[in-house]
Amino acid sequence: MSRDLSLHWLDYAIFGLSIGLSLSTGVYHAIKSRIVLRRGDRTAKEEYLMGGRQLPPLPVALSLLTTFLSGILMLGVPAEMFQRGAQIWLNFVIGVASSIVTCFVFLPVFHKMKSTCLHEYFIHRYNSILIRRLFSLLFLLFTIVYMSVVLYAPSVALSPVLQINKWWLVLIFGCTTTLYTCLGGLKAVVWTDSLQAVIMYTGVFTLIYKGLSHPRVGGIERVMNIAWDSGRISELGRLDWRIDQYNSLWINLFSGTIVWLASFGVNQLAIQRYASLPNLKVAQSIILYTLAPFTVLCSIVAFVGFIALAYFYNCNPLETGEIEKSDHITIIFARDILQPTPGLFGLYVSCIMSATLSTLSSGMNSMAAAIYEDFLKNKLDGKITDTGATRLNKIIVLICGLTSTGLAFLAEVLGGSLRICISVMGAMSGPMVAIFVLALFFPKSGSKSCLISFFLSNLFCLIICIANYIQNPYNDLFLPTNTTMEGCNGNSNFTIRMMPAYDAHYGNPDTLYISRISTYSYAGVGFVLMMVIGWITSLFEKSDHKEEKIRHLTFAGRNEPWPDTHHEFDHFLKEIR
Repeated sequence: MSRDLSLHWLDYAIFGLSIGLSLSTGVYHAIKSRIVLRRGDRTAKEEYLMGGRQLPPLPVALSLLTTFLSGILMLGVPAEMFQRGAQIWLNFVIGVASSIVTCFVFLPVFHKMKSTCLHEYFIHRYNSILIRRLFSLLFLLFTIVYMSVVLYAPSVALSPVLQINKWWLVLIFGCTTTLYTCLGGLKAVVWTDSLQAVIMYTGVFTLIYKGLSHPRVGGIERVMNIAWDSGRISELGRLDWRIDQYNSLWINLFSGTIVWLASFGVNQLAIQRYASLPNLKVAQSIILYTLAPFTVLCSIVAFVGFIALAYFYNCNPLETGEIEKSDHITIIFARDILQPTPGLFGLYVSCIMSATLSTLSSGMNSMAAAIYEDFLKNKLDGKITDTGATRLNKIIVLICGLTSTGLAFLAEVLGGSLRICISVMGAMSGPMVAIFVLALFFPKSGSKSCLISFFLSNLFCLIICIANYIQNPYNDLFLPTNTTMEGCNGNSNFTIRMMPAYDAHYGNPDTLYISRISTYSYAGVGFVLMMVIGWITSLFEKSDHKEEKIRHLTFAGRNEPWPDTHHEFDHFLKEIR
C-alpha cells in the first residue's frame, strides 16, 4: 500500500483498549466463577463449560450474532460484493431461514438431552461410539481449519495499515483469545462476545455513515446507481439451475440454508449456548429475537462493499497495483475514509479484531467440550475429581488455542480467505447436517447406513473441493469498474483488467467439470448425496433398535419428554469404558 497515511496515537490506544477489555472480562468471570462455586449449587466443570446453565438471554443472543461473523467475513464479504455482486449477501441472510428451522426442528430434540456436547445424541440414537467420535473428529477438523484461517486473514489485511508485522498480530489475537477463554470458560466467551458485538455494530455503522458522507462516494443514490449499472445487483436474478456455475439464486437458497444449519442447527458452538439457557422456551425466543439483528448485521457488512465500489469505481486499487488481493479492499477503504478523524480507524480495526476473537474463543471453548466429552470423559469417569476435570478442560483450551495459532502460520499458502472459508465450510456442512436429518426423520435408519452414507458423501465433497482449489476455474471472474486517469487524479499508472474470452461465470471450460461445481453448492451436494445413499442403504439394513424406544430422539417425538431411565444407555457406557 503506497499511500503514506500514518495513524494517530488514539487509533492505537482504542485498539489496545479493546484487547484489554477482552482480557479483563475473562479474568473477571474467572474470579466470579470461583465465588459462585463456593455456594456449592453447581459443579466446577458445568460452570466452566456451560456457564452453570443459567446464562442471561441477552449476552447469549449477542454471542450467537458474533460467533459466525468472523474477521474473514467482515473483510471478505464486502470484497465479494465489490468484485462479483450481491449473491454473497443472499448467501448470508438466508441464515434466517436456517435459524427458524433450528428453532422448531432441531432444538426441541437437542435441548432436552441436557448434554454438554451435542455429539452425545449419536449414543442415544444409534448406540454407536464410533459415529459419535467420527462426527466429533469432523467437527474438530472443521473448527481448527476455520479458526486458523480466521486468525491469519485479518492479520494480513491489518498489518500494512497498522504497521505491525502480520505474525505479531497473529500472536496477539491468538494469545489474547486463548488466555481469556482458558481463564473464564463459557461465561467469559459469552460476555466478551457481547462486548465485541457492540464494537462490531458501532464500527460498521461508523464506516457506513462516514463513507456515504464522503464526496468521492457521492451519497447513497450514487452507490446504488453504480451497483445497478455495473450489474452487481442484477446478479441476484440468476435463475439457472445448473451447479457448474459460480453462484445462483437457487444455489444460495438451498445450499446457503444447509451451510447455516451446519452453523446454527447442528454445531457444538451454537448448541452449547442454547443449552446454557434455563429452558427450551428461552432458547427458542433467543433465536427468534436474533433474526432481525442478524439480517441487519449481514446487510450492513455487505453494503460496505457497495460503498467501497462507489469510492474506488473510477480508480480501482486492484488495477493501480495498490493492493494485490481483493480481500484487502475493505480495510484500505476504511483507512481512507476514517483515518482523517483520530480514533475512528482504531474503532474499525477493533471491530475486525472483535469479530476475529469472538469466533476464535467460541471455537476453543466448544472444541474443549467436544474433546473431553467425546474422547476422555468415559475413560476418566470415577478417576478424576470435578476440579480436576475443569483443570483438564482448561489445558485442552490452551492446547486448542496454541494449535490454531500455530496453524495460522501455515495458512499463507491457502490463497483467498473467503474462497477457502466458503469451500471448507461448504464441503463439510452438507454431511454434517444430513447425518442429523437422517437420524431425526428416518427412524428406520441404523448405524451402518449412517456410517456408509456419511463416509461416501464426505469423500466426494473432499474430491471436488481439492479439484476446485487446484484448478481455480473462477479465478478470472469479476465485474468491471471504470478506472480512468481523471479518477486517479491524473495518474496513468494502472492496468485495466480484461474479461476472458469465455463466460467466466461458468468457469474456465478447460478445467474439469467437478472443479467447476460451485463452491457455494457444496453443502447442498453433500447433503443430497448423503440423504440418498443413507435412505437406499437403510432399506437393506436390519434395524438395530425399536422405533418406539427412540421416538423422543426423532422429529415426530420432539415434544415428548426425555425418559426418566436409560438402562440400556447406562449399560452401553459401562461396556465402552
